[in-house]
Amino acid sequence: MLQIAMLLFGAPFVKSKIFHLLGFSTLWGFAGLLIFIDGLDGKVFDSFSYFLLLESLTTLIVAPSGLGLHRNILIFKGLIFFCYAIAALVNIKFSNILLSATFGLTYISVGIFNIASAWVVRFAHWKRAIVWGCIQIFYSIFLLQNYNYVISYFLGFIMITGSIRSIIVLMKVSSLKYNSPIFQLLNNSGNEYISTTDSVYSINSTENRNNTQPLTIHIWTPEGSAENPHVPRPIINRYIAATDVNGVISTGHAALEAGFECYISLYPSEDIDRSPSEFIRTLKATPENNVLGRYLPDYKTEAAEWCESNVKIEFIQYNALTLKQFWHHCYKNPIYNLTSNNCSSNTAYALEAALDGVLYKKSSSIFTLLKLLCSPELWLAAQIRHRAMMMAWTPGLTMDYSRVLHSIVQPASLPWYQRLSLKYSLQQAIRRTQNNLASNFYD
Repeated sequence: MLQIAMLLFGAPFVKSKIFHLLGFSTLWGFAGLLIFIDGLDGKVFDSFSYFLLLESLTTLIVAPSGLGLHRNILIFKGLIFFCYAIAALVNIKFSNILLSATFGLTYISVGIFNIASAWVVRFAHWKRAIVWGCIQIFYSIFLLQNYNYVISYFLGFIMITGSIRSIIVLMKVSSLKYNSPIFQLLNNSGNEYISTTDSVYSINSTENRNNTQPLTIHIWTPEGSAENPHVPRPIINRYIAATDVNGVISTGHAALEAGFECYISLYPSEDIDRSPSEFIRTLKATPENNVLGRYLPDYKTEAAEWCESNVKIEFIQYNALTLKQFWHHCYKNPIYNLTSNNCSSNTAYALEAALDGVLYKKSSSIFTLLKLLCSPELWLAAQIRHRAMMMAWTPGLTMDYSRVLHSIVQPASLPWYQRLSLKYSLQQAIRRTQNNLASNFYD
């Protein structure tokens, strides 16, 4: 979460607040340690349950005023929190066992998934991921054995690990040179896309974010790009591949368009062997699986050769300079890897480059960053990105990631309380109109 938040505010802002963020992260970890050790009397559990109930009710009240994806996120979050709060307050012992089983089984499944995906895909830092997966499995066993104080252990563990990760990320950002963008930290790149001597680059300047042409994320979903009717498999069709009635597999595609000069749509220069015998080998994100790639010239050419994209997500505010620097680097090094550098990952990383520093304003403060860290959209974006990095980016994940970032960067113009009031006024006006029409009809 912190990585994405820092990306959106940019390196100059983060560097100016680095000591505040380091201090807050340290205090957060220390508080987590105290909760983990001293929460055995159950008071933390009761207080957290009441807080969770209040948070869920507030979220469910606000949720109907949301728009699109934001409304769905709020409803899901509110219902989950409400169910756990009620279970905790009705029967403490039962809720402890229920939460212990839920958290324990979740950590076991996530740990096994992390270990398996790291072993198969061999992405960057895969050994570190295996170690973390083992820690998650051991921690899940600890939760199942000590179910009486599960909330204290769970909260403490989350806060401690979050603090450690935040400090590591902040130290990486502090080591960046002033003119270096943050997005290269997210995609584990060792390349400096922007020269540190390039005085033109400045996230503080709004010139790079006032663009006459929008940035468009084009998504060809596996279902939408299939020529014939597909076999209904909702999750697989959305995130992996769709199979039509004739057995033809469609994986979809993703591309980014920003004006006439920047169209990022990566393909392998030659078709990759996807036979079952070579499937596991080609899944590994290792250098020996890198092949020469090629970029298509523009969207019109791609649509004419194939079909129109069935999902388009437009961004009005973006950093055109960092996007161009990323694009020039990729264009000079057209490398395709089925797992680590495919069309979807290239599009997702290009979008991150375009959003580097996009939320920064002169009035931005440390509280602005903390407010963003509390938003459910940022949490969801972090989860989507983590899953994609653990396995591979797909058009479905890139689509969801782009939509969530869009809801953060370009939120609804009206705050929630004004939208709620407006919605109530519209409902009242519709009701009055219906009553007038009914009375006129009977008259």
